[in-house]
Amino acid sequence: MSDETLQVSTPDGAGDFKSGSTLGSYEIVGLLGKGAMGRVYRARHLRLGREVALKVLNPEFVAQPDVVQRFFREARIVNEIDHKNIVEVTDFVERPGLAYLVMELLEGESVRDLMDRRGRKYPQLKRIVAILTQVCAALEAAHAKNVVHRDLKPDNVFVIKRDGADFVKVLDFGVAKLRGGGDLAATTTGMIIGTPHYMAPEQALGREVSRAADIWAAGVVLYELLAGCRPFAGESFIELAMQIREKPPKPLPSKTPRGERIPPWIAAVVLRCLEKKPADRYRSMTALAEALSERGVDTSRRLPRKLVAVVAGLAAGVTLAVFAVRAGLPARATAAFERARSALRAPAERAPSPPAAPPTLATKEAKPQQAAPSPPPAQPSTPQPPPPPAKRAAAPVERPAARAVAPAPRPPTIELVLRSTPPGARVVRLDTGERLGRTPLRADVPRKAATVWLQMTLDGHQPIKFTVDLRRDNTANVTFQSAKPSARRR
Repeated sequence: MSDETLQVSTPDGAGDFKSGSTLGSYEIVGLLGKGAMGRVYRARHLRLGREVALKVLNPEFVAQPDVVQRFFREARIVNEIDHKNIVEVTDFVERPGLAYLVMELLEGESVRDLMDRRGRKYPQLKRIVAILTQVCAALEAAHAKNVVHRDLKPDNVFVIKRDGADFVKVLDFGVAKLRGGGDLAATTTGMIIGTPHYMAPEQALGREVSRAADIWAAGVVLYELLAGCRPFAGESFIELAMQIREKPPKPLPSKTPRGERIPPWIAAVVLRCLEKKPADRYRSMTALAEALSERGVDTSRRLPRKLVAVVAGLAAGVTLAVFAVRAGLPARATAAFERARSALRAPAERAPSPPAAPPTLATKEAKPQQAAPSPPPAQPSTPQPPPPPAKRAAAPVERPAARAVAPAPRPPTIELVLRSTPPGARVVRLDTGERLGRTPLRADVPRKAATVWLQMTLDGHQPIKFTVDLRRDNTANVTFQSAKPSARRR
């Protein structure tokens, strides 16, 4: 018997189907959740007994063809992406006054549910990283199909157990945007779609969105998991949008709600995701996943491997500071590696440089006589032919000059571009107390594998603190608020 000949129960006045009512080939078991667009029910196939989730569009939207069309796009988009970390949609049904999707039933809890836990039940840092890494895999697959989710948030990330481990399913592609031609249901420029607290600046302004908007949303989700709150807040959408567009995120706390210390590297990952300009964020979800996986482990276990890599790099003549930054090593290791590099460089400095011209016969004949006073380890470690005796005799005098020619590399710098409204704010680096100057300010500071706090102060205004990542260039635009609230007239 087809769906068309089966009984369809009528929802109550609130749009709910009661337990035991039928919807096509399915019997409603219970309500799983509801949102602005519709409700999700647990249901059982009347003949097969297989349980599914039914996502039913609210009655007030069924009469709007464009909304129904966008609703059913979710099924087509999800099946087009076909990724294990995206919820499966098996069918969609449209009847007069009714539209619903048939989806796989997930037994687990959303990331929002995980964040409602307290104390030791709150997710561990390594679990947070593992969840976000799987989210990145799902959205990278979507982006490869030119699909931007546009509504990533904790409610749309579901965690189930598979083989005893967390397995992530990304939900709700109903407001996803297909980039390129053929998107009949694409929204017009200026229409704002998504959940305000997770919107990127360009999305909150109604501008064209790209995969960078999903990277921003992933950063907000990561921030919220680490801090237990969102990075931006506002009493109205306009105020919230202004905060997102102009203000830096609230500083992360030192510890997660579970009590784990938040390491600087993951704070730097969050700040990179929450860059105001899309081009300044990670270029892809894969790049974000790599940033999480490379640093999302105990660095003490990875250090020996990196030590080997750095020693190899030093032997190959790689610039120490650049190699250490790329390897992700702590800044305090730089001095030790510089000493190692100096030790590797010392024998080469003691050994004389090869002659500009081929050695003469007289030089070759003098070779056995000149070998006796030379240091024993220098000769076997140098494959080049020995230099003329005159240069070897002058080697002790030339040694200081050789060292002066090859000084230790100066640490690279990053550029800070800081502006404020009003201008003229004093900028202080809080970890060192260094005064960087007044805004508008462009300053070069030593590159360092760390995130540090800066404070801007301006007379008559509230001071502002924010963090910058010293591994790359930073730009910040800050708007001050008056220290004394204006008096209200009654």
